Amino acid sequence: MFFRIDSRQGIILSMEQIGYTLFRNTELPWLILICCAASALILILFRLLPERRPGKDRRVYHLKNVASSKQFRKLDKNDLLSITLITVIYAVISLWKLGSPVFPVTTWQPLADSDGHDVVFRLDEETAFDAVYAIYGEGDNNSNPDNYQIGFHNIILYGSNDYTQWDEIGTLDNGSVYQYTILSGTWDYRYLWLRSVSRSDTVSEIGVRSADGTHFVKLSVYSDPGLDSKYPASLMIDEQEKLVLDPIYYDEGYFDEVYHPRNAWEIANGQRMYASVHPLLGTNVMALFIRLFGMSPFVWRLPGALAGILMIPVMYAILKLMFEKTSLCTAGCILLAGDFMHLTTSRIGTLEPFSILTILIMFYYMIRYYYTSFYDTPFKVTLKTLFVCGLWMGISIAVKWTACYSAVGLAILLFTNWFCRLKEYIAAGRMIQNPEECSEEDLSEAERIRKLFPHHILMSIGLCFIFFIFIPAIIYCISYLPDKVWKDDVWSVSNVIRQAVYMYDYHTGLDATHPYQSSWYMWIVDARPIWYYSGTDGEGFYHTIACFSNPLLTWAGLAASLHIFYASFVRKDKDAWIPAVGIITALGPWVTLVSRCVFAYHYYPTSVFVIIALVYSFSVLMKEYPSAHRWIFAFLVLYTVIFIAFLPATAGFGTSGEYIKLLEWFPSWYFG
Repeated sequence: MFFRIDSRQGIILSMEQIGYTLFRNTELPWLILICCAASALILILFRLLPERRPGKDRRVYHLKNVASSKQFRKLDKNDLLSITLITVIYAVISLWKLGSPVFPVTTWQPLADSDGHDVVFRLDEETAFDAVYAIYGEGDNNSNPDNYQIGFHNIILYGSNDYTQWDEIGTLDNGSVYQYTILSGTWDYRYLWLRSVSRSDTVSEIGVRSADGTHFVKLSVYSDPGLDSKYPASLMIDEQEKLVLDPIYYDEGYFDEVYHPRNAWEIANGQRMYASVHPLLGTNVMALFIRLFGMSPFVWRLPGALAGILMIPVMYAILKLMFEKTSLCTAGCILLAGDFMHLTTSRIGTLEPFSILTILIMFYYMIRYYYTSFYDTPFKVTLKTLFVCGLWMGISIAVKWTACYSAVGLAILLFTNWFCRLKEYIAAGRMIQNPEECSEEDLSEAERIRKLFPHHILMSIGLCFIFFIFIPAIIYCISYLPDKVWKDDVWSVSNVIRQAVYMYDYHTGLDATHPYQSSWYMWIVDARPIWYYSGTDGEGFYHTIACFSNPLLTWAGLAASLHIFYASFVRKDKDAWIPAVGIITALGPWVTLVSRCVFAYHYYPTSVFVIIALVYSFSVLMKEYPSAHRWIFAFLVLYTVIFIAFLPATAGFGTSGEYIKLLEWFPSWYFG
């Protein structure tokens, strides 16, 4: 894509070069243009929309010591405008250069009845080359009952010009699935001999780069004992156009993409699975996209990116329940959209985006219930809210066990609501015992409460066993139906339980260490990012990806967290109790229960409740200090500027190594 300044003199400046020169971010000019155009279009469309009418107030008579259900306001035109603008702008950034839509997928594997396999390729035109590229995906696990069909296992490469004298070029060993392995040197051979000594070997594509480094040399299969097999050697050279001379994150997998996309490919292709240490519902979603659109970095990252985009309107809906004001809801969504961790984690093919999205949705429904009284709301409506909450809790746990921590938060909010109803029931009893102090209307209301409570609370408790235990258990079990986790065994409840025990033993027994591991007390001050990736493209631009929070979110969020703890525990503030419960249950287990190697991204579930805590603090400041909105606006502007400045370190957009070093504000921050 080029912006032509003077075609007669041949001066052509690419948008990437403009972005690099002005902002040290090759992608920023395009992002600015697209976001501005999208924003202008949205503003024009919303000016044409009619205003939405406010909903009717359904308040009913209440005793003075009985809390009424909160009257939830419907989203108005300004709300919809804010949601749309923030969501669309974030979506543009999240989807921009997400990943390549093409990737080598056809995979060679040795003959099933041999312990080795020799393949010879012929360099048909040029013979001089300076690098050998190789990528492996997963093969046909179902054809190899003794092992898994995946990887390089000491595949030796030789070169020859006369087909008699062979010189060793190098060895393909280890490597990572869906990532390039590149052997560099200076060679000139007509024939390339690939010697496989393991039945479990796989090669998706192999390429030979020309000596001048400008293209891949044409290859043909010269000798292949498996020519007539299901997986001939031609599968290693049939997608040469999909190879990239200078691969970056855009073109290959990185970090935990060696696990989740691979598992998703197995599910999509009905293959026996190569282990799994997380529940598989989120992986099944990824598998569905792969089944529909093919296997590529873009496709395996797309569902997570979409989940991250959907979090914006869900967060707005939660904030609307709690604070009602459009300005506060907008501020909260800006905090979420501008969080580094939210962007980075949504752009990699892992389970976190699905997990956090479903956690937010289940909290949305529990917050609705938390603000509702079954004394003035139709009982069926309250049960429906609990049912949907339990449904999403089951979905969330089937994505990742992290949701179990936040599920405790649901229980706390649920019991808080019931405890309030119990206090009102007791207060109504006292009024009945002293009828002379009450009006007839008060007495009638008290008698109604005394009559409703036993039935409603017992029914609610009984049905909650179904909603929050039985239904989630069913969802968890049936989420394994598409998956071949147990080799030749079939799906059964006992096998699902056995897999859960395996996962628990894996996580509790994990004794690994990592140079970028961190602890919970580092997360709350943004002390130790985890570095995912670095590489240089063909234009010389540097690409790196690190996962950590926007520092303003953690630093201001720490103060806001202390504020909501004080407000909820000391002042008994009902609104502050929600983020307090969310933070305690999301972060608490990492403080008290987990002792294994953990990373900054484990703070992600906590960060969304820190955002709610910040919005609560904003609301208090705006009530107590008339000029506070100016400082809040300035904070959000600075927050957004920092988000944009760090895009090369969080989204992998091209820049220079010098600029990346400028972003390393502290010795513990390392971005490559």
